[in-house]
Amino acid sequence: MASETYLYKFNNIYDKTYLDLLKYVIVKCHNINDTNDIIQETYLELWNIINKKELLDINIKSYLIGIANNKIKKHYTLFQKIKTISIFEKNDKDIELIDLLEDKINIENMVIQKDNWLTIWQFIKSKKNQDIPKVFYLYYKLELSIKEITNELKVNESYIKNLIYRTLKELQKKFGDGGDF
Repeated sequence: MASETYLYKFNNIYDKTYLDLLKYVIVKCHNINDTNDIIQETYLELWNIINKKELLDINIKSYLIGIANNKIKKHYTLFQKIKTISIFEKNDKDIELIDLLEDKINIENMVIQKDNWLTIWQFIKSKKNQDIPKVFYLYYKLELSIKEITNELKVNESYIKNLIYRTLKELQKKFGDGGDF
């Protein structure tokens, strides 16, 4: 009977916190492939805590983020924390060149079969710059705006636009214009 109570409490917390915790972990991870492991480890630790002591629902999301933050710190070494920063050129009118590019791909209108989507997602996740899968997940899956993504990742807006437009162009070149999906 106690197990059912613990399971009910765990499921309730999970349902209330999953999306916020997922967003937090995606933003904080250096490699998006590590996200599922860290989420799983975080909720496993929560399960163990629920089975040992009574938790109050007050600030449970902050509590989980603290657990996730510790899991992320343990997961990465100092060398993986070092990031490079890209510099964007501006034209003579002080406009970044990336802002002048037209987006000819309408990814929302693409109809992608599941196998092809998995191939594309694997391609995106395999990119050396792990900000690319983060941005694509936050932008297309969680439907955050570019402004929201820049605030979450603490980067410049043109950097996010650059990642999206260059990757979309690369996807179009590699996989076609949507008709081949």
